Amino acid sequence: MRRVTGVLALILLACCATAFSADKANIVYIEGDVSMNGSAAAVGDSVLPGAVLTTAKDSICQIVFNSKNIVHMAAGTTLRFDAKVLSRGATLQKGAIAMVLRNLAPASEDELRFSIRTSTAVAGVRGTCFFMEVEDENNTYICACNGSIHLEGDAGQFTRNLASSHHQEVRVTRSASGMSVNTAPLLYHTDGDVEAIAARIGEKIDWTRIDR
Repeated sequence: MRRVTGVLALILLACCATAFSADKANIVYIEGDVSMNGSAAAVGDSVLPGAVLTTAKDSICQIVFNSKNIVHMAAGTTLRFDAKVLSRGATLQKGAIAMVLRNLAPASEDELRFSIRTSTAVAGVRGTCFFMEVEDENNTYICACNGSIHLEGDAGQFTRNLASSHHQEVRVTRSASGMSVNTAPLLYHTDGDVEAIAARIGEKIDWTRIDR
C-alpha cells in the first residue's frame, strides 16, 4: 500500500507539473496602444513565455493566465515574462503593474511561486495581491496590497518580508552608500483599482485578512 501511495503521489505531481508548464495566458483587455514582441497586440492574443509587452502613454493592458491570475499593466510599462515558464515570474523593466494571483503552480512550503524583478529589487510571492512601480532606475515602489511578499535586493543585498491585509508600502532605493528600504505612503493605486482588477477574474478582495 505504501508503494502504491508513493506511485500515486508521483503521478499527481507529474500531472500538476504538466498542467502548469503549459500556461494558458491571453490578453483580455486593451485600452490605447499595446505591443507584444514589437508588434501591435490585440484582445485575445496568446502570451507565450518570454513575451515582452509594452503599453504606450495613456494605454493599459490586462493579461490573465491560468484563469485566476491577472496582470494589469499601467501606461508606459514594459514587462518581460519568464522565458521558460510564464507563470513563474517576469521582469518589470519600466512602468507599473498590479497583480492578483489566485491560481499559481503548486510549490513547496518554502518555495515562492511567482517573482517580479526590477532594476533594484525582486519581489516573490506565493499568491497575493500587490502593486509595483519602477519610479526610476534607482527606485522601486512596492505595495503588499492584500497578502505577503518576500523582498530582496536585485543581487541579494537585503531581505525583507511584507504582509498586510490592507496595504503595506515600501520604496527600495539604490544610492552610492548601498541599498535601502524605507516606508512609503500609499501611491499610484487605490482600493477601487485593486478591486476592479480582481473582479476581472471573478475574485473579491477581503481587506480584513491577509491573503496567502
